[in-house]
Amino acid sequence: MNFDDIVLKYLSKFRSQAVMQESTQLLLNRDSICRLYNVWSTLPAGKPRTSLDPLQFGSRLLPHLALLKATSDDYRYELVGQRIGELSRSLKPGSTAGGKYQPAACRSNMFRLMRSVADSRKPAAQTAAFEGTNGIPRRCFSMVLPLSMDGMVVNDLLLGLWPVPNPAEYSLNIQVEPVPSVPDLVEELDHSHTA
Repeated sequence: MNFDDIVLKYLSKFRSQAVMQESTQLLLNRDSICRLYNVWSTLPAGKPRTSLDPLQFGSRLLPHLALLKATSDDYRYELVGQRIGELSRSLKPGSTAGGKYQPAACRSNMFRLMRSVADSRKPAAQTAAFEGTNGIPRRCFSMVLPLSMDGMVVNDLLLGLWPVPNPAEYSLNIQVEPVPSVPDLVEELDHSHTA
């Protein structure tokens, strides 16, 4: 076995451990992730924001949530849970997702995720980097759910955000990893909980 083979084998093992750590972190938050999706899915047709009841989410989930209002070309954070505020310095009440004055190529991954939810009117999730309060990128799992759907327009969004391990190998280049199907993810997390 030459040096390149040893390095590749080590990196492969390290990557699989990183994926396992991330999966473990999702499993740690599975109750919150499933609860968020399940509360949203039981809202009446059009998913009115006024139907949200903080008691349905529970005290463990509320710090991980944010409510956003759609503006003409952006999303404004209106309510931001304490944990979200600790994870990223840009996610503060009154701030925007940053799409308004930037060309499409420069918009954040979060803004693109929000736009895809508004356009599709379906929940979406991803693991991506957020600029932490110390300026260092931090890996987080985010789920965005559409609210207040009036015709083809989504007027509000509900965001859930949880930190995931950031292996040293990925600290400088954190890849965006979209979730193909939020309902399938929730079903899988629910299944792993009962197994």
